[in-house]
Amino acid sequence: MNKTWVSIFGFTVLMFTAVAMTAPVPDTGRTNNYDVAGNMITCPSPGQTLISQDDTYIIRSTSYTKLDASGKPLPDSATSWSMVKDNVTGLIWEMKTNKNGIMNYNDHHDADNTYTWYDDDPATNGGYEGTPNKGKDTKDFINDLNSSKFGGYSDWRLPTLKELSSIVNYNISSPGPTINTTYFPNTQSSFYWTSTPSPGYDYRAWVVGFDDNNSHNYGKYGQYYVRAVRGRLEIRPAQPRNWNNSSAPIVGGTVVARRAEIQMNTQQTSRSCSWL
Repeated sequence: MNKTWVSIFGFTVLMFTAVAMTAPVPDTGRTNNYDVAGNMITCPSPGQTLISQDDTYIIRSTSYTKLDASGKPLPDSATSWSMVKDNVTGLIWEMKTNKNGIMNYNDHHDADNTYTWYDDDPATNGGYEGTPNKGKDTKDFINDLNSSKFGGYSDWRLPTLKELSSIVNYNISSPGPTINTTYFPNTQSSFYWTSTPSPGYDYRAWVVGFDDNNSHNYGKYGQYYVRAVRGRLEIRPAQPRNWNNSSAPIVGGTVVARRAEIQMNTQQTSRSCSWL
């Protein structure tokens, strides 16, 4: 294990790095740089205090493939598709349809349908099962997809907080939708449930806002949108590394958790700034 002392705003922090297991996470999509007041600036030059912003580096660009109803790949030019594969994480996402402001619970993929959070499994519900809602809760939604073998599969589930956050495009500002709508049309600029319960608040679970790029923990009785996923994040060994940049402040409160998941390997990292 390696250890590094890092100074941020006059505070010294001991940081440990070690060989760990990590999953591939796509880039956040941010391409703009900001000063400490939150004003947009041009790319910082080497030696400047704002050089290590998330926006400066493009480490693992997002990449998606449209899939048909049988899970077969389609060209990007396809105008109709049923699922989307994230080529970075390997996850396969449900496609939402019929965004017309009218709920239709006979169509499991209707983009306007909202659901309460419900999970009756004590091992995964955080201590409180949530709010059953007679066909309009998250458990019923997932059960319906699996019983109909959507896409030929019966392992659909609600995404975790980390998984759902991985398809947010953080370069799109409010009101959104903060997602690549070329592959994910019909996305609501609103909250989507995750399967992740809130620690310490068993009556709450996490949602991801596709309107403001933020995550929130809300009461399980709330009715929010859903998007199913299947597959698992591929786990691979991470390379040991040290991060030591005492000149890199936290800027504008926009520290993105996904950046912490990405390994900084300069041999595989492209740069969004022209001087790099």
